[in-house]
Amino acid sequence: MAPLIGITGRTALGSDIAPKAPHLAGSPVDWFFGEYASRVREAGGLPVELPVIDSPSEYVTRLDGVVLSGGGDIDPARWNGPAQSSYRVSKERDAFEFELLQAAVDAEIPVLGICRGLQVINVHFGGSLIPHLDAMDGDGHSKATRDRQQLVHAISCESESILFELYGPTTMVNSFHHQAADRVGADLRATAYSSDGTVEGVEHCDGRILGVQWHPEMLKDLEPVFGWLVREASFQ
Repeated sequence: MAPLIGITGRTALGSDIAPKAPHLAGSPVDWFFGEYASRVREAGGLPVELPVIDSPSEYVTRLDGVVLSGGGDIDPARWNGPAQSSYRVSKERDAFEFELLQAAVDAEIPVLGICRGLQVINVHFGGSLIPHLDAMDGDGHSKATRDRQQLVHAISCESESILFELYGPTTMVNSFHHQAADRVGADLRATAYSSDGTVEGVEHCDGRILGVQWHPEMLKDLEPVFGWLVREASFQ
C-alpha cells in the first residue's frame, strides 16, 4: 500500500478567498496548495491534507509521514524575535504544526519541512531565525519572481548528508522566503547553504527529519526530496 502522507495547509477566513460573499466573511478556511499533494502522489505516496484541529497528534497514529508546508511567518515570540519583521503570523497554525511535529518525532515517522516548514523544525528544536532577508542583499532570497519555477541561485550540500545523497554537491533552486534559520536547533545539522551563507537545508541526527528552504513542490521535475519522504514512510 502507498504510504499515507499528511500535508499541512494555511488558515484563513472566508473574506480572504471570497471577498464578494459577505456571508462567508467570518467562516474559517483551511487552504492548501495542490502541488504538495501532486508531488507526493508522483513519488508514490498517498497524500492527505490536514485541516487544523485541536488534537493534531491524533493524525499521527494514522500517518506514515508528514509534510510541513510553506506559508506565513512563525510567531516571533516562539524564538524571541522582533515582531515588526514578521508577516502573516497565525498562532493557531503554529500551535497545530508544532504539536504535529512533536507527535511525529515521538512516533518516529519521517518529516519533510518546506520553506516555513524548515523554520518550524529549527524553532521546534530550539533554534532561531534571521528576521528578514532583504531582496537586494546576498542571493536575493525574498526577491519576487513571476515564474515560481525559475531557478535563481545555487546551493551547496554538505557531504555525508541526505541532501548530498539526493542532489550531489550542488544544485539550483527557486527562492520565496524572507526569513531563514540562524542558530541551528539541538540535534539538527545545517546541510545546505546558498553562496551568501544562508541555510538552505537542515537534517535531524536521527535521519528522519529533513527541511529545505526552497520550494521543490513548485519545480517542473519531481524533486528527490519527495522520493526520500515516501521511501522513508514506506518503512513505517
